[in-house]
Amino acid sequence: MISQQTDLPMVENPNVLLKALKIQFKYFCVDYLTIPQIKGIFSSFGFTVNHESTVSSETRRGLVDELYNSGDWPNVDTVQNFLKLLEYVLQLHYLSPESKSLLSSFCEELGFVVEDNKITCIGLFSGEDLFTYQFPAGMPFGKKKPDFSITAESGRQTLKYVLQDGLGLLKGKVYPNFSFRMLEIFYGLDNSTNVELKKALIAMNQTPYEKDFFIEYAKRFDMAKKNVPVLIPQAWIQWHSQPKRNLRSVGTYVDDIYRVDFVAFWNSKRYAILVDDISHYGVNEESIWRADEESYSKRLKEDRKLSTENWQVFRVSNWELRDKEKIPGILEDLRKFIGFQES
Repeated sequence: MISQQTDLPMVENPNVLLKALKIQFKYFCVDYLTIPQIKGIFSSFGFTVNHESTVSSETRRGLVDELYNSGDWPNVDTVQNFLKLLEYVLQLHYLSPESKSLLSSFCEELGFVVEDNKITCIGLFSGEDLFTYQFPAGMPFGKKKPDFSITAESGRQTLKYVLQDGLGLLKGKVYPNFSFRMLEIFYGLDNSTNVELKKALIAMNQTPYEKDFFIEYAKRFDMAKKNVPVLIPQAWIQWHSQPKRNLRSVGTYVDDIYRVDFVAFWNSKRYAILVDDISHYGVNEESIWRADEESYSKRLKEDRKLSTENWQVFRVSNWELRDKEKIPGILEDLRKFIGFQES
């Protein structure tokens, strides 16, 4: 496990904070929203009315209770969707500035961070707990498809990865910020013994363009020495949001395991960075590439899937990376997108 200490606050009973926030927001809904507005807002974030429920949805208070009951609250993604719902409410044009200020105050009084209408649930989980919720068996990274086994322990299914050469496994305290130094600590290395780790990360890149992008990023921000996000190449992210109780048999997900070119973890958020070649938006016919709507649509669907699973998505194309003069601007865009400072 990574022993690096973080500034992420620990909360002995995070459910108390979440319960308090839900109660305050229910009162807010009763005071400032209509029944149709409540239904529309909640349904946009995965909360729906159960028509077989015995809870009365004829009143705003009863409706909110019923919508709350539709959520799987032990699942961290449900919590994050709820916070996204609150962020959306903070941007509604038909609510008064006073009412939205009141909602922000509720969140801040309970220890949430509200900045530019964004709400961070830092107080709900320790850095290790949040990553474990998202990746219960850890996150493998590397070009090879990881093998895994599922065993029954105390009536529960447990997934374990079996790693081959050329694969790594990330586990432990990743949030709020995961730097190269923390990766060194994970592998028991330091600045004098990390040469093989550096070589391994470079070798994990799938294409020359991805390798060049990784190297330029590392040089531009002095990734190996400064407190900036480390790019993790070829990350296998299929089980990123599955609680342990929801793991399924091998056959269920075996075809769904997929990887992204790079991931980064910063400011308690997770980022997927993708480097696209022409095949991502075109088809080759008689040695000539032409634009293809189906290929492009697949990329859009991929982005939607990642976004709904709380990944922040940043795409760059090989066409851009061919022009060396464009790379500094792309890296600066990425820095701003992730939101880290040059140390």
